[in-house]
Amino acid sequence: MIWRNFVTIKISIIRKKNIIKLHPTYKQIKGIIMSKLKISYAITLLLLSNYVIADDEIERISVHGIEYKTEGTYNNVALGSDVTIISQEMIVQAGSVDINKILTQFVPGLFANGRAGRHTDTDYSLQGSRPKDILWLIDGNRLNNRLYGSTYTDTINPMMIERIEVIKGGQAAIYGSDAIAGVINIITKQYQGHDQGEISLSADSLPSYDAGGFVNAEVGDFQYTISASTSQSEGYQLWADEEYSPTAALDKERGYQMNNFSGKLRWQPNENNSVSIFTQLNKGKLERPLAYNAILSENDREQQLSYLDWQYQASEQLLLQTKVHYQEWDSHYSEITKDKQGNTEVAYWNSYWGFTDMGATISANYLTDTGSQLLTGVEFQQYDGADEVMEFVAEKDDNYAAFIQYQPTLNALPDTALSLGARFNRISNSDQHWVGSLGITHVLNQQWQLRGSIANGYRQPTAEESQSQVGTLGNPELESETSKNINLGVTFQGETHITFDAFWRNIDNLIEATDLGNAVWQYNNVAGDVTSFGADFHLVTNFTENLEFEFSAGYANAERQDTGEQISRVPEFTGFSMLNYHTSDELNFWLSGKYVGKFLDYGLTAGDYVIASLGAQYWLTSDLNQQISFTIDNLFDSEVTQSIFKHGHRAEYPIASQGAPRTLQVQYRYLF
Repeated sequence: MIWRNFVTIKISIIRKKNIIKLHPTYKQIKGIIMSKLKISYAITLLLLSNYVIADDEIERISVHGIEYKTEGTYNNVALGSDVTIISQEMIVQAGSVDINKILTQFVPGLFANGRAGRHTDTDYSLQGSRPKDILWLIDGNRLNNRLYGSTYTDTINPMMIERIEVIKGGQAAIYGSDAIAGVINIITKQYQGHDQGEISLSADSLPSYDAGGFVNAEVGDFQYTISASTSQSEGYQLWADEEYSPTAALDKERGYQMNNFSGKLRWQPNENNSVSIFTQLNKGKLERPLAYNAILSENDREQQLSYLDWQYQASEQLLLQTKVHYQEWDSHYSEITKDKQGNTEVAYWNSYWGFTDMGATISANYLTDTGSQLLTGVEFQQYDGADEVMEFVAEKDDNYAAFIQYQPTLNALPDTALSLGARFNRISNSDQHWVGSLGITHVLNQQWQLRGSIANGYRQPTAEESQSQVGTLGNPELESETSKNINLGVTFQGETHITFDAFWRNIDNLIEATDLGNAVWQYNNVAGDVTSFGADFHLVTNFTENLEFEFSAGYANAERQDTGEQISRVPEFTGFSMLNYHTSDELNFWLSGKYVGKFLDYGLTAGDYVIASLGAQYWLTSDLNQQISFTIDNLFDSEVTQSIFKHGHRAEYPIASQGAPRTLQVQYRYLF
């Protein structure tokens, strides 16, 4: 079947003395699904000239992946969806320690905007969605919390990332709540067949400092990976001087300090069993913007994230998998204010906000004698939390679900693949949802592929949306959002790679902050449906043997029917382009530009800017184990309105926040 082998790849290649050397994290694509359910890496690289070896010739191929899961029961479940895979090589090539910058660069149609720089609240929009419509996973385990929805990606150190898989379109039939616009799965590093490690050091002109490293190795039947990082910054000034209280603002820059440790242990006692254990610890102190009359505003944060994954190959055709995950988040907020008369008030001191999420999934993947695939499973999730600042408590909320997906073998249509999925979710407040999905992929020839998916989904209100007593007020009468999605796409791969994806999404009972007047806001279900539609486009081509050009653009129309305005924090237009010039195997330069269109935020307009960046990377040694890179972000020192700030716990007026000034970053990597 041709479709099973139609997986597009980009691999980081080093050519030296006519010898091709693949990076050690690469595994050759094997498209045959009957091979004990092991689907190897579909790695994409958007920046370098890339090749595949066939019949002793070097053939350039392209950029997107279809099959996204390397192992486990969730094999090829995104069939019919557009999937972008960001490999470790791409992350390195981006020269960034900021996961939002990495996502913006490599995923067409994704808007990732840190509202006050790194290690702060982030707005995400995938094909016209809000942040809470995107489900985040780490190694297939849920990260989204029910306290505020979405997740805090600043807890994830790029040093520990093996790759990032971005799946567009409704995925609720497999993953449940929040997977309305898509899924972003962060895969952590694991043993790659040989011992290896890396140390990375970087600094920038804000100033900021980052250091990190990882090592993985094998001892007997055990394979382990250990990673650690630290990050700190003085930050930059977010607002004009007049927005700060003259008696309060002694420190106008917003800084942070974040430390991360993670470990993964895999045990394979025999060929039929494997057990993986992962844990991550984060501890940080993050300043909040000193708005209005604050002289101190900061969060002390601790996070623990762990999971256990057991896979049992019961037979050649049946794979069983059990996953258990746990996430605990403890944060303490402090705020001191000083008015114009010099009166000081301790508004909050070590006030707690946090949550606990835990869950388990038992699933089975069965391959029939004819090659059809059946995935089925049951899932349990439990959430609870509290926020002393926003004055609410989220009682324990238990969710139960059962799901199934069937991918039949179509002998009459050998170039076509089909998937059918369904899920039933029962929530503790007696709310329940049935969702389904249909995906199809058709290979026209070796260069053209068509795909499409139809799905519906849902999102439960967060605890903040339903219970918050201060700032933007909660509404206990909120109903769950429900959605319907259609995604259609086409991919051409040849000397030039082109991907085009169109989407349509309809959301009923959209939850949005509503202005009640007098600077008071409340969450409400929007009257009428909200329909989003648009498209994203991606092109990669080589102008010459050494000069590569990349361009992507996204359009998202997401208007509210009741106001006729675009929903908050969703730009209508986004774009990215890059020129990458390889002067030699050791040295390359790049120039990029990012465009963010206008968007509304607390009733004010932000966005509508272009930011340029310039960079270079150089291998210091002939064996390519030491590298130095230089990056200048915001090359022309443009003053842009990146977001609109408003206290979550106060009825204050909103303030336009500026993006970071021109910033020079230097990074050194040592591989061993």
